[in-house]
Amino acid sequence: MAYSTHTELAALTGSALAQAVLEAIIAQSDREIDAKLRRAGITGADSADLKAVSLEYSIAGLLTRYRMDGTKPASLNIGAFAMSDNIDAAIDEHRKNGDAILEGIIKRNRSYRQVVRVVNRC
Repeated sequence: MAYSTHTELAALTGSALAQAVLEAIIAQSDREIDAKLRRAGITGADSADLKAVSLEYSIAGLLTRYRMDGTKPASLNIGAFAMSDNIDAAIDEHRKNGDAILEGIIKRNRSYRQVVRVVNRC
C-alpha cells in the first residue's frame, strides 16, 4: 500500500516525470518507512502522518534522481550567467523532516513493557 500518490508528489514538486517514475520513487520511500516501522515493532500508525513521511522521503528521492541524471546540477554556468544551489542540503533537509515525523510516530505507537526484578529475596 502506498502512503502517498504520484499526483500528490507531482503537485508538491511541479515534477513532470512520468507516473511510473514517481510511483517507483514513492514505493522506495514507503519500503524504507515500512522497514523502520517493523524494526520498531509498529504495526499500525496514523495514515496522515505516514503520508507526510512518504512525501518528505519521496521529495528527497526525486531531488536525488534529478541530481543523478543531471536535471538539477549543483551549479550551472552559461556564459556570464552562473547559478548554484545546494541540492544536497535540500535532500538532507527533506530526509531529516521525514525522520523527525517518523520518530514521533514510533514514540507515540510504541508500547513499553515493564520488567520488575526482585532482588535480595531469601
